[in-house]
Amino acid sequence: MANAASAFWPAVARQAWIDLQPAPGRAGMAWRVALLCSLVAATAMVLKIPESAISCYLVIFLMKPDAVQTSVTAIGLVLLATLVVVLMIPIIDATIDSAAWRLTVMFVASYIFLFLGSATPLGEQAAIVGLIIAFIMTLVTDVPVGQVADQGLLMAWKMASMPMILMVVFNLVFGIPAQTHVRNKIVERLRRAADRLDGADSADAVAELLGEGNDDALKQMQLVKALHLVPTARSTWLNGAVETSYRVLVAVSAITDCAPRERLAILADALRKAVDAIAAGRFPDPSPGCGKADGGVGTEPERQIRQALAHLAAPNGGGDPRPRKIPFLAPDAFTNPDHQRFALKTSAAAIICYLIYTGVQWDGIHTAMITCYVAALGSTGETVRKLALRIGGCLIGAALGVLALLFVMPNLTSVGGLMVLVFAGVLPAAWVSSGNERISYAGVQIALAFLLTILNGFGPSFEMSQASDRIAGILLGNAVIYLIFTQVWPVSAMKAVRQKLAAGLDTLADLASRPRETRLARIEDVATAHAELADAAGVLETVGFEPRRLRPSGDMVGRTGQLIAETRGLATSLFVTDGDGEGVAGRLRTLAAEVGEEDPSSARISTNGNSGSRAAHGDLDERLERIERLARA
Repeated sequence: MANAASAFWPAVARQAWIDLQPAPGRAGMAWRVALLCSLVAATAMVLKIPESAISCYLVIFLMKPDAVQTSVTAIGLVLLATLVVVLMIPIIDATIDSAAWRLTVMFVASYIFLFLGSATPLGEQAAIVGLIIAFIMTLVTDVPVGQVADQGLLMAWKMASMPMILMVVFNLVFGIPAQTHVRNKIVERLRRAADRLDGADSADAVAELLGEGNDDALKQMQLVKALHLVPTARSTWLNGAVETSYRVLVAVSAITDCAPRERLAILADALRKAVDAIAAGRFPDPSPGCGKADGGVGTEPERQIRQALAHLAAPNGGGDPRPRKIPFLAPDAFTNPDHQRFALKTSAAAIICYLIYTGVQWDGIHTAMITCYVAALGSTGETVRKLALRIGGCLIGAALGVLALLFVMPNLTSVGGLMVLVFAGVLPAAWVSSGNERISYAGVQIALAFLLTILNGFGPSFEMSQASDRIAGILLGNAVIYLIFTQVWPVSAMKAVRQKLAAGLDTLADLASRPRETRLARIEDVATAHAELADAAGVLETVGFEPRRLRPSGDMVGRTGQLIAETRGLATSLFVTDGDGEGVAGRLRTLAAEVGEEDPSSARISTNGNSGSRAAHGDLDERLERIERLARA
């Protein structure tokens, strides 16, 4: 256990360094975010809109590479902010004379929206709504009684809506449309597959792309189709090519090292020809020069690649997939107490922070309450990792801000100079925030702390007191969240890992129960399983952040990692293996039920009664036996 703990932080540092390396599109995303933040800051100065740092924070938090998705989200937030402000007028009128009723409204609204954030796909967006309502209620004590409904609410609406309006206009001019991102994703998949066949890329690189699944790209294509951003023929092909390119990745991941290099080189060359055509905006050649599309020599994965290349040349790109239909409410929304407990813990933390800074009359640390809404996550490990990113980013951003106040701000005399400073400070933060979720939140916090330090008022500022107060508030909020989430109903990350692993096994059981011909057409099940298992692996990375009393043993973490890896391999094997999978499906359903048990020690996999199906599956059965051994170890 001690060795595992001592090895954890060096591994985190190595992974963080890898996550900071350049990636396609990262530089473009960074300068777009930095430029938009400088425009938002300048607009806030000119129009006298307070809390410009919070307006910039919304940009950094909501800005995505896809211009269409970002614009739709921004428009939705403007409409939502308008609705919330209108609905808050009678609530404020009814509670303006009673602090107790204001606290009640804050707590109830927070609980409702945080519960929705935990039990629905809304996630952090629902938490933001709860934050907006709570923030508006705090304005009642800061604005003269007769002006709360107009001044206070209008100020809150401007703070939220101005950056969103600018974001829409900015993306219309500088944004990269959804169809381009989808095309680039198809090209990346095919290029990575070709590199893997040549031995120039690792299996981990292919596994990372498999873990992304297809849902994001298919949702982007739904927007493209709905808004008629490209001709119908083009959108139809792109939508189908999303699924077909994923099929290529699955087949490539199933190819063993003993496959003849000559045949693999021919397939790699055909994939690169398709990449060149697609990158140039053309449909790939229907005759890729790698043998017959539906036959020829080679293993089943090789045949799958040839078929996929032929399907890519079809007008529909090889399929007509749709994103998964996710129910609005989780199946366990009202039976799993973790949803209610999460909402209660986060709401209580926010109210405690509010009472602290109002009780000591130190309104400058009001960022403590904001921290509670943006830092809380379902499991203790995920929450503590986010707190670590928030603290680290906060300290780095504050240091940059103090240096700017000491050496840059005295030389600024205009809003234009301030825009340059904002751009220069946000640019490195945006580079970090445009990475994966292991580090992205640190970038958001670097930018926020930097902006809170330098943006105080409506022009260049030289005051450090407000900045230090707000940073102290962030640290206070972190402390309150940490204490509550580690001491009150703590939820180990291993529970979330088991639930996601069980969901992946259930999906694979559905896939295995299908006849082979139907199974080969169900790439959707394979993509869903890979995405669920990749989520499980991501949550597993957070267990090292948990307090020692919650942290599982190093052996358990290692076995669980192997179990996830073996199950991901099983997803690929099920797709390309001949034979009936009915016996495999039954064993997978048993595994899913027992892995998802509340107490992992109760998971004892019974393999009796399945021997009749084992001989028929060869390597597939051997992998399944390894999974069963790992699950009951």
